[in-house]
Amino acid sequence: MDRDFITKVMRDDRVWKWVCVDGINKVDFQYQEQATYFVNDYGFVMFRQAYPTTWEVHVCMLKGAKDVDDFVMNCLEKMRQNGCKKFIAPIGQWNRPALKLAGRCGFVKEGELSNVWFRDGKPQSMIIMGGL
Repeated sequence: MDRDFITKVMRDDRVWKWVCVDGINKVDFQYQEQATYFVNDYGFVMFRQAYPTTWEVHVCMLKGAKDVDDFVMNCLEKMRQNGCKKFIAPIGQWNRPALKLAGRCGFVKEGELSNVWFRDGKPQSMIIMGGL
């Protein structure tokens, strides 16, 4: 079942190290019923509606994932076909692989919020990437 696979991928130590922040545990991660998920053999792309035509995007892939850029671009296109006009991706400043992936998929930095998260007791910013 996709739900079990999504939870397993998100809680994987190799994935969790990129998304964890102080105060949350990987066992706290729960599948989100209201989200739209696209799943492949290596992970998933999750879309959560922020506004009627704007969706928040989260990509979660296991190490060794193949053709991630193509998979993400296909997911974005499917969402566009369903009426999405704008995508936003809130990414931790420490998550360089995610920031690079977002850039390769056409996202640009639209803003930064300081001290949103703490990792190892140090304040961290959220980079807001946006795409059409």
